[in-house]
Amino acid sequence: MFLLITDDNKAEHTEVLDQMHKLRHEVFVEDLKWEHLTSREGREYDQYDVPEARYIVMLEDGQVVAAVRLNSFDAPTLLTDVFSKIVEFEKLPHGAESVDLTRFVVSPHIGDPTRMERYGAEIICAILEYGVAEGFRDYTAVISPHFLATVLQWGVDAYAMGFPAGEGRAAHIAVRVPVHQGQISKLYHYTKNYTPRLAEPPFTRWHRETFGAKSPLTSRPGQVSNAAE
Repeated sequence: MFLLITDDNKAEHTEVLDQMHKLRHEVFVEDLKWEHLTSREGREYDQYDVPEARYIVMLEDGQVVAAVRLNSFDAPTLLTDVFSKIVEFEKLPHGAESVDLTRFVVSPHIGDPTRMERYGAEIICAILEYGVAEGFRDYTAVISPHFLATVLQWGVDAYAMGFPAGEGRAAHIAVRVPVHQGQISKLYHYTKNYTPRLAEPPFTRWHRETFGAKSPLTSRPGQVSNAAE
């Protein structure tokens, strides 16, 4: 199950958000030991957790297993304020059609060493579905070079915005991911799951309207919403 949490429905999902902030503390503060992070009572927050921020959260059995934050470039972002120096190959994005993805996290409690492979691909699929539905041009993110290699193996187009920085577990690189239907199709093929995670893409809607709701592609039709199975 995926949730799209915005300022309009945050009051309905306070428990989910609380779990997400606890997970961020556990992974980024306790495990990765990122510097200069702010935690309150075991929950990590920063200045980009603003009312305008949106979150996509993946749940299993009521527990948060993956999450990401979205901040548009028509307001301050982590990339422009903190990581602008590693953007060397392109201009910094601006405007609401470009969105910065931050605090991408997968729970360490699901116990499978391939969890990033499985849950990461699923939530990125939801992120791309949302981007297509909203008409976004592209996403940016600062990720590890290892995770970038994984994303490229999934077939997703992602472009380095500069040279990698840091070493070891602290290594990171700024990337840009174009948003279009083809990106979603590649992840559908990679995961062998053609069911919309968060939003109904145009092709899936066309297939449902053409061949009916019982088509294998549309056995669980979705729509842009706050929650989708």
